[in-house]
Amino acid sequence: MPTCPLTQNYIVKDCLDVAGVASWYITPFSNMLTAVPTANVITAITKTVAFKTIAQEIEQGNWTYTGAGASVNGSYAYDWQATIKMLGLNTLDQEELTLILKNKCVLIAVMQNGDAWMLGREFGSSGIDTSFNSGTALGDMIGTDLVIKGRAKSAAKKVDPTILAGLLTP
Repeated sequence: MPTCPLTQNYIVKDCLDVAGVASWYITPFSNMLTAVPTANVITAITKTVAFKTIAQEIEQGNWTYTGAGASVNGSYAYDWQATIKMLGLNTLDQEELTLILKNKCVLIAVMQNGDAWMLGREFGSSGIDTSFNSGTALGDMIGTDLVIKGRAKSAAKKVDPTILAGLLTP
């Protein structure tokens, strides 16, 4: 079994940062032709059509990934999940949710601090669930929780924010 030498020490960070997703970029996996990493940051993306965006209310959406290695079978993988809150109810949103459900997707989470992270670069999503809630009381949430899940060979990759605007053009 080959050895995997570690490359750095972990240092406690002195400055704090804000958490939370500000918006999402989403596209079918078949649309993304390449996502080129340079020093572990995606610096170029080629696509066949424009990405779409999903705005996110503050402190609503999130994403996670977990890595698991099994020395018994000699493998590892990363599982990721994005939870997107889509507030309100209208016909166009319901149709768009149906289209998302029919696709394997790639996501980019744009964080409140401006950083962007790509999920699904290698294989796209492997599962998509939606759950609509009409609310009970007048002040309850009305809308859809969209949960997109996937598996990858590598951890989420940071995306150079200077390329995001170009993703919205055909």
